[in-house]
Amino acid sequence: ASYRVLGVSPPITLLPDYSFAQALIRFGFLWEEPHTAEDLTARPLWNVLSDQGVPVGVIGWPLTQPASPVRGYLVSDRLHRLTPAELDIDLPSSVWPPSMLETARLGLSTTPDPDPVALVSVLGAAPPAGDYDVASDPMPVVADRVHAALLAAFATIPARFVAVRFPGVDAVGHYFLRYAAPSSFGDVSDEERRRYGRILEQYYGFLDTQVGRVIDTLGPDDVLLVVSAFGMEPVSPGKRLLERMVGNAAVSGTHERAPDGFLLAYGAQVQPGRPPRGSVLDLAPTVLYFFGLPAGRDMEGFARTELFRGAFTAERPVTYIPSYGR
Repeated sequence: ASYRVLGVSPPITLLPDYSFAQALIRFGFLWEEPHTAEDLTARPLWNVLSDQGVPVGVIGWPLTQPASPVRGYLVSDRLHRLTPAELDIDLPSSVWPPSMLETARLGLSTTPDPDPVALVSVLGAAPPAGDYDVASDPMPVVADRVHAALLAAFATIPARFVAVRFPGVDAVGHYFLRYAAPSSFGDVSDEERRRYGRILEQYYGFLDTQVGRVIDTLGPDDVLLVVSAFGMEPVSPGKRLLERMVGNAAVSGTHERAPDGFLLAYGAQVQPGRPPRGSVLDLAPTVLYFFGLPAGRDMEGFARTELFRGAFTAERPVTYIPSYGR
């Protein structure tokens, strides 16, 4: 998003850390303006691959509304937010190509097994909403249910590159970390631990199920990348007090001083081991390298060739072009 002070110009493009800026949004001092796909200043990886002849499938990634034409299919990050009354009006702008609208409808009406919403609600806990805002709508857990169903519904459509986002575990971590790690908080009752202590673990089980199903479909030339951009840690005592003051007493997890995220690579072409620490910026050049395409010299990351076996990299040098454009 971009932000405006009391709703006036000029916009603020980045909020500072450690200054309680989210509280300024809640109290109305900063006006939040969410971005759309039309605000992007660089081309997404799936558009680059599509233009190079690689069929793609994209489900639920940020800044994909309105859905842009690609070789393959794209479901925007807005689809799971649509109410039944909004579907007929907004569905065409959320799914590409138009021929896939009925498949998307089918996915919306399907409940995956396991159901992430049920995992959270079965123990009497409300599914968590967006970061630091338990009243926001829609809920990332609902997004995960929709994205898992759509991944299954679109499984028969040929695509060499598929990217699916599951935002629910982040929200579940924010609200249920205290019950998964009660010793870090000191005020979790035995009853709370009994009711909510396994919710975060169960939610990771839901994600493990999705990963396992993808692994079962991998061919000898396929690679699966599981990426978490950041970790999570318990909210500090001072921040807990602030969250209570702004009405977010349930928040217990934060990213402020959290550990790094991770990347897991799986496939016949992957070299076993633990490569050196990398960056999320390395993902796009690495995916391009895997498909035998050059990286753009204006990309900030690097192709991580050490992820792959020597037999794969020996015949595939890293190449470059000036840019894939904007």
